[in-house]
Amino acid sequence: MMLSRIADAMFWIGRYVERADQTARILGVSLQSITEDASLDPVDSCAGVYGIFGATDVPAEDLTVQRVLERLVTDRANPSSVAGALQAARENARGVREALSTEVWESLNTATLGMPRVVRPSRMHGAFQFAKDRCAMVNGLLDASMTRDEAWLFLRVGQLLERVDMLARNLQAHDLSDTSDAATVLLLRSCSAHEAYIRSYRGRVRVSGAIEFLLLDSIFPRSAAYCLSEIDEALETLAKLHGNSFDRLGTAEPGRRIVGRALASLRFRQLEDITEDFEDEMEQLQRVTGAVTRSLGTTYFHPAA
Repeated sequence: MMLSRIADAMFWIGRYVERADQTARILGVSLQSITEDASLDPVDSCAGVYGIFGATDVPAEDLTVQRVLERLVTDRANPSSVAGALQAARENARGVREALSTEVWESLNTATLGMPRVVRPSRMHGAFQFAKDRCAMVNGLLDASMTRDEAWLFLRVGQLLERVDMLARNLQAHDLSDTSDAATVLLLRSCSAHEAYIRSYRGRVRVSGAIEFLLLDSIFPRSAAYCLSEIDEALETLAKLHGNSFDRLGTAEPGRRIVGRALASLRFRQLEDITEDFEDEMEQLQRVTGAVTRSLGTTYFHPAA
């Protein structure tokens, strides 16, 4: 069996790389709209951006695009920033070099060290593009060079949990009452789903269709339903490897129970039921990712505790 130390590190490498990628995507779209749309109030808009990442009661002096860049892009001490998440992923990778290929380590090292220390609003697009490109390279090398063993499964679960969490945060911050095409396109772009949505819905941009696509589409790899389904499959494989397969009484593994309930809640309800209290629904989805993370800790990472 894999050492719990390695399993824990691989899980968090998956989460942190995905966090860096998703943060860069969300900020790239959000901050661009703030700087280009004169009708937006920069203070309120920056507060909304912080809100996506769980920051409330932000000081007034931090409600500028430049301060958002400093706190959520270049701050290496903040694991929720782009540079901070890459730094955390690199530190975890340093301790499990034996489980990673040389190409993965070198690519992650380049991504971390290559992030700029200072980003100005006029140059932020380049910084976001660098982060997205390097995260894509790291994920591509992980996918192409790792055997589908326990290490890869833990990394995959971490990646998908982070993707669900970031999607739920992004959706929670979206104003459903704003049904304009522009707002819907911004939401889809920030979730890296605009082109996939256009191909699936034949170019008709509707906020209800966008929410449906992001939450329920079973073949779009960034939708909540797809990610939860993949997490369940990975957890099932891990359970079998540890002798805890699904039997006639169900599964005893708490993580699978949590994921299964969340997935069923999405798949077997009308979209109108989900959007009726949309903010609370997205809050619950975030709690699911936290509960699964804690259950993995007690089951695999720190079982003695």
